[in-house]
Amino acid sequence: MAIPISTPSGTDSEIEAGPSTRRYSLSQTLSAHNRSVTALRFSNDGSVLVSAGADGWLHFWDPENGDHIRGFRAHKTGINDISISPDSLYVSTASDDSTSLIHYLTPPPSSSNATPDPALGSHSNGEAGSEAPLRILTGHTAPVLSIAFSPKSNLLVTGSFDESAIIWDVKRGRVLRSLPAHADAIWCVGWDTEGGMVLTAGADGLIRLWDVNTGQCLKTLDNDTNSPVSYATFTPSSYFLLSSTLSSTLRIYNIHTSKVLKTLQAPGSYISEKYPCPAIVFTAPQPQPTPTCQSSDRAGNDVDVNMDVDGDSDGTETQKRVDGKSEEGKKKEAWTVSGSENGKIIIWDLQSKKLIQILPGHTNPIVAIAVHPSGRLLASGSLQPDKTIKLWRVD
Repeated sequence: MAIPISTPSGTDSEIEAGPSTRRYSLSQTLSAHNRSVTALRFSNDGSVLVSAGADGWLHFWDPENGDHIRGFRAHKTGINDISISPDSLYVSTASDDSTSLIHYLTPPPSSSNATPDPALGSHSNGEAGSEAPLRILTGHTAPVLSIAFSPKSNLLVTGSFDESAIIWDVKRGRVLRSLPAHADAIWCVGWDTEGGMVLTAGADGLIRLWDVNTGQCLKTLDNDTNSPVSYATFTPSSYFLLSSTLSSTLRIYNIHTSKVLKTLQAPGSYISEKYPCPAIVFTAPQPQPTPTCQSSDRAGNDVDVNMDVDGDSDGTETQKRVDGKSEEGKKKEAWTVSGSENGKIIIWDLQSKKLIQILPGHTNPIVAIAVHPSGRLLASGSLQPDKTIKLWRVD
């Protein structure tokens, strides 16, 4: 299922790039889903890539060689989002059937004797049967669009087309708190690094921050175009937020002042007007990796808490920044990646706002993106009829 890539010069797969010498190139194309690829996540230890699709299937891949590990049909309807627990034990799903499921990321040997739930369907090609979920979370009255594990892996938050968000107790599979969060569908949910605050982002153009213990709304952020917020995530320090709106724009907010510190665009290259796609902040890949202090973001990727994300709108440094110095005394570079509706992957330097690289490769809009904990591997997934997963590695 993994197709090695040998790209001749002068084709659509040529790479447009900025001044950075750390460039990604297409390594492999993975094919397993019968419909659109809707979500991708790497485990925190980097050993597994999980893909989800509109066909209701979960597929598990070896990121090193692109080998298919296993796959099963988790839902009869499409899966909109997935989350891998920070301890790399579980994977959860958000589905059109208004439920969320929790499965083992890597099933223990004893789970092979478990009886699958017949209501979940079976493998369509006879290669394998469904895997029985550990938990079935039922509480929403409309499709579940987004899901995220808490930093301690003990809680989950889900966002739905029913305009509510629910915080779940993972161990008991019960609702802890329901948040009447927005006046339209909730497209994204997430956690701060301490696990005390939840964010919700919706089609009403708002981002809201919530106290997990009290359910109180702490802050509401909007955008100047009132565009639907397709994605939002805390930066590793939790002082800032990265958001993506359906106006082909990324924004960095200071959550204390509610001010927009940076705006990222790429006219003609980055198009996001109809299909939500994650935008991920990550530490730029290093020529020679060195130990760093790391934290896990919503997408299940390890990210450097000392990386550079703040600065004036013209790219100059300010006194307030989320950064640090490496052993050589250099600032850690923070990059941002997202997918475009023209089938391209766009990578920015978050400090300078300059384009690092543009990666053409898909023939349909990209709606799924993931970054390996090392930063040296990207995964992208697209809508049908392309419906492929592509792996991109640093040269």
